[in-house]
Amino acid sequence: MMTDPRADIRLAQLHLYVDIHLHDRYLAPLLTLVVAAMLTNWVPVSWAAIWAGFELLIIANYIRVYRAFKRSQAGASDEPHWARRIALAHGAHMLAWSSLVFWAWQHDNFASLVFIMLVHIALIALTTSMSNAHLRTLERDMVFPVLALLGLPLLELSWFNIGLSLLGLGFSVLMLLVARQINTYSTEALQLRQRNEILIRELELQASRDALTGLVNRRYFLAEANQQLQAAHRSCHVLALLIIDLDHFKQINDQYGHLAGDEVLGAVVDALKRNLRTGDCLGRLGGEEFALLMPETTQAEATETAERLRQAAAAVPLTLQGQAICQTVSIGIALLQKEDTSLSSLMHRADLAMYAAKTQGRNRVVCELPTPAAEGSSPNAETAPLAV
Repeated sequence: MMTDPRADIRLAQLHLYVDIHLHDRYLAPLLTLVVAAMLTNWVPVSWAAIWAGFELLIIANYIRVYRAFKRSQAGASDEPHWARRIALAHGAHMLAWSSLVFWAWQHDNFASLVFIMLVHIALIALTTSMSNAHLRTLERDMVFPVLALLGLPLLELSWFNIGLSLLGLGFSVLMLLVARQINTYSTEALQLRQRNEILIRELELQASRDALTGLVNRRYFLAEANQQLQAAHRSCHVLALLIIDLDHFKQINDQYGHLAGDEVLGAVVDALKRNLRTGDCLGRLGGEEFALLMPETTQAEATETAERLRQAAAAVPLTLQGQAICQTVSIGIALLQKEDTSLSSLMHRADLAMYAAKTQGRNRVVCELPTPAAEGSSPNAETAPLAV
């Protein structure tokens, strides 16, 4: 299912926001203790200790929320939920710091005023630099410190205090503008990364897929088959390989043209794909030849599947230039044996079985005759073609 690229960007922005704010787990507790110690110059030690205790709990909570978000593997549709949850958790942190205005500022004490305003200016500057990745959360983070910075001097009206409020207003507006500009640049970088990831996925898909049929191509199939072969040997599991070849396909190309041949290939492949099991790997080796890798598959299961594929191909309704045709396939089956140290020997035996199907009249399945061990583990004996 396709997702809204803008939603993906918002999710990436939230991840960036959280990644940056995870640094709080190192510095925020230390800054809390330093500020609490300095507050004892103007408030009772018990007040400062209670504030520090609550703030440390708030820090622990929003760090917990951040980590839960990173572990959640949230999708783009989950971004609004997590954005609200993170905003609430971190908003409590901003509120705790902004509350200093109401209980820690000492009226007519210039040192207290300077200290409280310095805390809030630093809070706004840090929020600008750390929260700009996610604009909505940035705006929520800025509400409490900006209100505190603007309102603090107005609690005692004087020209000096009004000037401080105006200065705070100008500083806050500037910080918001800077944050928005940084957000624009970071968004462009995320969009570029998103386009690059899409392009890389498309290139990888093109490199591994056959353009005509949509199946995996020869290179990808061989790589996957080699991995499956090694895994089957390690786990002593059975594995089957089918070679599928369209009968008299050259006559289709010669009589009706290559475009008609492409149409036949596509129709037959669609029929084959509808009859595969989960975990089977069907690939195009080239021309009209295909290979099907079937992990953990016994001779009986492989034969049953091959016969189903043969019937499905023969049942495809095809009309070329007003003439109905029946396109059949010949299928050869080989089972993994202990002696198959490489994929080439397994494919060679499947090829031999497929050619045996051709020589026996086409439109049939031929399986190499397995030893009894083939039904439970990798066989260990010579095999001979068996028509089905």
